[in-house]
Amino acid sequence: MSNPGLAVAHGDLLALLPPRVWHLTSNGGDLWCRRPYSFFFSSDENAVEFAKALGVGGELWPIGLDATAVVSEEFLSSLRELDVTRIFLDPSIDAATGDVHGTILRLEALIN
Repeated sequence: MSNPGLAVAHGDLLALLPPRVWHLTSNGGDLWCRRPYSFFFSSDENAVEFAKALGVGGELWPIGLDATAVVSEEFLSSLRELDVTRIFLDPSIDAATGDVHGTILRLEALIN
């Protein structure tokens, strides 16, 4: 997870996301993350495959949100509270090394 990523301003985030954003959860509501990283997916299938590759496929499942909800101040505040500063978009896992790869959005500009 060494890619520094693309810095994104709040207004630009919506343009980079698919219309429906999927994230993983363990309880049906809370966003699952590995601080400082969070993981967004363009389909529920991509999210399920990622969870399986992590070895937590039975513990996590995808929830889809409209992309406009993801860029809301309430959602972004929740990311701040979780100390999330990077979001992987449709990440994959290198089977040989276990490293996570994919497009990374840096959200430092959103963190106070």
